[in-house]
Amino acid sequence: MLAARIVRICCSLAGVLSTLFVVAFTQIQGMQDFPNRREGTNIHRNALQDFTLVAVHRNFNRFSPNAKLKVRFFLPKLNGAQGRTVSMRAVELQDSSHYFMEAKESVQWKDGEWNFFTPWPTRDVIDPLGLSPTNIGVLAQYRVRNHLPIVLPVDVYQKDTELTRSAYTFYFMSNKDLQSLDVSVSDAAGKAMLIQVPQLRCPKAHNLECVKYAAGNTYPFDLDLSSLPEGEYHVKLVGHVLRDVTPVSPPEIVLYHHH
Repeated sequence: MLAARIVRICCSLAGVLSTLFVVAFTQIQGMQDFPNRREGTNIHRNALQDFTLVAVHRNFNRFSPNAKLKVRFFLPKLNGAQGRTVSMRAVELQDSSHYFMEAKESVQWKDGEWNFFTPWPTRDVIDPLGLSPTNIGVLAQYRVRNHLPIVLPVDVYQKDTELTRSAYTFYFMSNKDLQSLDVSVSDAAGKAMLIQVPQLRCPKAHNLECVKYAAGNTYPFDLDLSSLPEGEYHVKLVGHVLRDVTPVSPPEIVLYHHH
């Protein structure tokens, strides 16, 4: 009888927790308007491209509920370039709740300086959704007219003492199963940079059908540009597809590197 009572209590608690989650999720369905951002739930991934760049981080520190997050990135001096736009958004790395956040266009970004996006309190949307800090990706970039967007690696943190990393972590998604991914880096003039790049491949010698990156999932890789001078760099990716001799190669990722 005691065991049966414990089971009933556990089931009752599970039901209460489930109800609370449903209520919280219902309350934040759709996008909410905040002074510096739009944040909420949004069906934002439709047709998946060969490659989708999801996020590029330098630092992303774990946080507890009720955290007050900051985002920092360096925007280079653009010498009065006309038609310049800056964007910053956050999504789930593995989509489950359709979380989405984007900075408003009214935010004043400053050329040639570190830019800080704050406040970004987790209590508004992230906590009610129960999102894990390890499942959030942030992508900042700027664009001048119709040129390729320039990625600006971000720091996501609460205290300045958390800013320690120098390597960049790229998060990407492919629409095909990849057995390997080749990475190369060149400067803005097209000169190849002689730096160490990650070796991203599965052990085909042991299994010809192995998959390193399964389609539809988000995966990271690290790239350390700390030995290079500040400036614009182009990261070229070539993916080798399972059972397909034709590799896939998305447009180059153009990134601004700042120490």
